[in-house]
Amino acid sequence: MFACICRAVTSDEVSAAIDGGAATVAAVARATRACTSCGTCRERIAGMISDRGSCPRAAEPVAVPAG
Repeated sequence: MFACICRAVTSDEVSAAIDGGAATVAAVARATRACTSCGTCRERIAGMISDRGSCPRAAEPVAVPAG
């Protein structure tokens, strides 16, 4: 299943990023490019991080890379 449709990032890819140490939405975005387009998936990804017992900074803003 896709966690981020705009960037075609799967839930498994997000989970792998979280397992690899991505503890915020911004860190997941850097690792996978999820949440770097429309942002609709932000809550879903924050929830995935939260479900793993991660950091409260998951709701921090994500800078969208140019291009």
